[in-house]
Amino acid sequence: MSGNETNRFDVIVIGAGPAGSTAAYLLASNGFKVLIIDQSSFPRDKLCGGLLTYKTVKLLERIFSTSADLLTSQRVITYRSFDYQVCSSTGASINGRLEYPFHFVHRKAYDHHWLTLAREAGAEFKAGQKIVALDCAKKQITTESGRHFFGNYIFGADGALSRTRRFLSAKGVIEPDWKSELASTLEVFVPNGQITGQPDYPIIYFGHIPWGYVWSFPGDRHRAIGIAGLNRKAGKLLNHGFKAFLASHQISGQAISVPKSHALPYGNYLTRPGYGNILLLGDACGLADPLLGEGIYYAHKSAWLAAQAVMATHGESQQALN
Repeated sequence: MSGNETNRFDVIVIGAGPAGSTAAYLLASNGFKVLIIDQSSFPRDKLCGGLLTYKTVKLLERIFSTSADLLTSQRVITYRSFDYQVCSSTGASINGRLEYPFHFVHRKAYDHHWLTLAREAGAEFKAGQKIVALDCAKKQITTESGRHFFGNYIFGADGALSRTRRFLSAKGVIEPDWKSELASTLEVFVPNGQITGQPDYPIIYFGHIPWGYVWSFPGDRHRAIGIAGLNRKAGKLLNHGFKAFLASHQISGQAISVPKSHALPYGNYLTRPGYGNILLLGDACGLADPLLGEGIYYAHKSAWLAAQAVMATHGESQQALN
């Protein structure tokens, strides 16, 4: 087999998170030659509250023929809660109980699980490969190491700061850059033994930051506490708001690690998610809940839709967006 043939694929997926791995799993399972490329090695850390909604679990059951019980036995799901609370900064609160629980995951294990299934289905995975160029006409991507890969279809599943989306924006084939519509987050993970006064169910707090919210989610080993706010409305207030919230709940800086930050794609979804044979998935397409920024469901769902588009247009890849 020649070098050119080994670098040619039916589908190249840039990004090995839930969106990329789901698309790769579905297509590889249906006989497509699939390459997943990610600049990270897996398993890797990923900041996220890790909450799975009811619709997310049902979608996973449909795509992967699995169940919440099976995912729990595999330690993909690590915690669940039927109760929840929504609070305001004034002390008012609403308590509720669900018929079907929220489920919680550690994203490091969660993402690795779906990538493993994609590889078992036949997808090839290359880690530590940063994409530095995208040639739409040649259907070619180039990595930092100078390697070229060709794909009839190319999926950009590389997150809220998607390089794939920036390449397309720079070429003028999709809407311009969208950084003003991103949200920033800060998040810490507090070991359960080092925190008091927080119940064993998820809580959402409003009023601590404009155009944003605070979350406090339980887990088997730690509690995830974070804050998110729309950059153009609350960006400069993020650090102050988070420190004030932690202090108001008697969570000292000595009990937590240094907060880490990541981006959420608030308000920047694309009505046309790509160009020609290049499709953007999940966060890269700006697909997130407009209130709370939930992205896991939309990652899996957009991957399922993209895989369906490929299977429906195989042989006419330029029609994938239609």
